[in-house]
Parts: sequence; C-alpha cells; structure tokens
Amino acid sequence: MPSLKPLLECILPVQAAFGLMVMLVSGPLVAQPAQIIGSAEIVENRVSGEISGIRRQLAPEAEIYRSELIRTEAASSTRLRFSDRSDLRLGPSAQIRLDSAIYTGQAGTAVTLTRGALRFVSGNGPVGTYQIRTPVATIGLRGTTVDIVLRQGRAFVTLVDGAAQVCSGNRCASLTNRCDYIEAGGGQVSPARRLSPSIPTFSTACRGAACGGAGCTASATGTLGPAAAPPGGYDPAGGASSGAGGSGASAGGGKGR
Repeated sequence: MPSLKPLLECILPVQAAFGLMVMLVSGPLVAQPAQIIGSAEIVENRVSGEISGIRRQLAPEAEIYRSELIRTEAASSTRLRFSDRSDLRLGPSAQIRLDSAIYTGQAGTAVTLTRGALRFVSGNGPVGTYQIRTPVATIGLRGTTVDIVLRQGRAFVTLVDGAAQVCSGNRCASLTNRCDYIEAGGGQVSPARRLSPSIPTFSTACRGAACGGAGCTASATGTLGPAAAPPGGYDPAGGASSGAGGSGASAGGGKGR
C-alpha cells in the first residue's frame, strides 16, 4: 500500500494555515494565536484594524491585538485603552502599528505612528518603558502625556504632563515643562520651546469624543490657553480622574518626576 506520508505533509500545513485564518476572523477566538492587548473604547466614523493581512472595521469595545495596524479615515478618530492602562487617542487620517507589548510593561514597549496625530497617556509600566516611534523621530516617555503630530516630514511633540526625550538621528532634546514642544526630523531636533499658534497640535488635528480635552493650546496672541490637566478624564494610575480633565498629578501616575 502506498505511503500516506507525502500526502499528509502537503495537507497538514494547509490545515494549519486555514485554522489560523479562522481564529483571526472569528472575533473572540483571536486570543490564540493573536494576543489581545486592549480595546477600542471609542470609535468615531471609519476606523480599521489589520493583522496578518486580514482587515476589519472597528466598533466600540472591539478587542485590539498585538502587532495590529490601526488606521483612521478622514473625519474619523478613536480612543484605545490597553491592558497596562495606557490610553491612546488617534486623530483623523492617521496610522499606527502596535509593535510591542504596551500591555506588559516590558522594556522597549512601543507603538509606531506613521502618519497623522496621536495623544498618548502612559500606563502603569515601569518608568522609562514607553516609546513612540515615527519615521523621523523617536520619543521616549517618563510618566507622560504627550501629543505628536506628523506634518510634511516633521514631528511636532508637545508635552502635556511628565517628561519626554525626542531623538532624530543621533541628536536628542528633552521636554520637561508642560506645554513646551520640540520639532524634529532629518536628523535635527530643535530645543524645547513654548507652544505658539503656528505649531500643529493634536487639539487642532482631532476633535470629538475620542479626542479628549484641549491639552495645550496657544492663542493668536501667543499666550497659552487652558493648558490642560491630563485630558479626557482618565487617570492611568487608577481609572477616572475628577472633573472633565482630571488633575495635573494624575497623568502617568506622577512618575518621572
């Protein structure tokens, strides 16, 4: 009788691939092999996720997964909350990849923003754990709420709370004062400066329930507007904070001070 081994060697890989696809598209079963890392708390208009080549439209409370690519369309936005209590708001026409374990607090934890604008509130991972990468700069966070806008090959990073370091190439600069910003790109990094009306901010790029509070804004006269306490009423150290925007000590759990 002919051996079945060659036939099985052909069939089994096909079965395994089909089983993986079923698990990816069947909602709750994605926990294996894809790792659930949080959920899309708010979804406005059209927001999609893509993992292993399979794309889906996100709905409120949809689970999100490690290594997933999240995209927002024009006039769309989303708020993602992760297992480690990190909070990420994504503005219109933006794209991020959830590269690493922002849900485990491991060193090198990161997301990669490739276009658009985001606001990130770090969670309860160790101080210095969090990192946001862009095509032109890398931002290291220390107990931080930070806004990042990509525009014409430049990254504009505004500090809302905590402290951050912005690097492009081998040049770096630090943000330690609330509502200061750094412009980075092309291997160059500006010194930290006070926010001015000409600088693109997350608050001007993103409006709506998913975007949260005003953050730091500058008026036409060049004076700072209500420089938000950590926006959106979310305290990563312990859930909802008081009032519409929380207290200044709440974002990042007061770490990095």
